[in-house]
Amino acid sequence: MSDRRPILIVIVGPTGSGKSTTLYSIINALNTTERKIITLEDPIEYGITGISQIPVNTTNDQKQLENFADGLRSVLRLDPDVVMIGEIRDIDTARTAIQASITGHLVLSSFHANTAAAAFSRMVDMIGINPIFSSAIRLVIAQRLVRRLDANKTAYEPDAATKNYVKSILQGIPENALATLRQSVDIDNFKLYKPVASEENPFGYKGRMAIMEQMVVTPDIQAYLRGDAINAGAEIIEQTARDNGMLTLLQKGVIAALRGETTLQEVNRVI
Repeated sequence: MSDRRPILIVIVGPTGSGKSTTLYSIINALNTTERKIITLEDPIEYGITGISQIPVNTTNDQKQLENFADGLRSVLRLDPDVVMIGEIRDIDTARTAIQASITGHLVLSSFHANTAAAAFSRMVDMIGINPIFSSAIRLVIAQRLVRRLDANKTAYEPDAATKNYVKSILQGIPENALATLRQSVDIDNFKLYKPVASEENPFGYKGRMAIMEQMVVTPDIQAYLRGDAINAGAEIIEQTARDNGMLTLLQKGVIAALRGETTLQEVNRVI
């Protein structure tokens, strides 16, 4: 790769929220003959042709067979363009991942946190105030999986309280996102959708879809990470990101419900 800027991208969410699938999707998109891609995984969940996938044993602490940090240090000697670490679980792995990205590698990983902003607070708690981290991290994606409505769905008129709730969630979203939403939904007089049971889908849902909150690390957010990020708190970081155009998980979920992709009840259940 000719572009050697430091880039660390982290996917966050609880167990079962689809973080690994998103990481594999990114790897698939990057998988070309010009890129050397190496993954460290525990375990390897999908086999991908054209990349090197290395299984890492992190379950046997007594024998200390291997861990993500040791594996990553070994992999970096091979000068990969892209490295995927299955999960950042400890201080050593976090610091090694940051060092790998700052030396010109694209590093992808997952991390347990409820929101993108909360990921920064957790990472700072783990590694402390780290100016290198602020230079490396470029994007944090928080995600959840919600059930997708089957095509056999029905629209209904929500009550006044529900309408006010939806409008309150949509307050403050960027004008360009609002304009895009207005092309498909009348947000002043909208309808919501509910599942309809069928013989094929007794619950009225078919498959799942990802709801994603994408926090691009702007200079304003970098300033928090270089300074007193602990006192800044997740709420201030999130508000800064929203001021810069980020849509939250709840906003993304409500928009999906307005478009008839899922239900408001499902969004509130998961998010």
